Amino acid sequence: MTERASNFMKAIWDAREHGADTEEKLVAFILRSGAEYIKSYTAQNELIVLCRNDMVELANEVEGLK
Repeated sequence: MTERASNFMKAIWDAREHGADTEEKLVAFILRSGAEYIKSYTAQNELIVLCRNDMVELANEVEGLK
């Protein structure tokens, strides 16, 4: 279990309890907040690039929580 995965799941449960009262709102929260937990880089054109491999790693970490 990683601290990052635990914190991510806690944020999701907190959102569920405080306003994300539909599946659509919860999924939107997960997508938005996921970007905060995934490594990112700034490209030369000032765009923010998320690391796909880190996203998959976070998903694996969350899946491994018990």
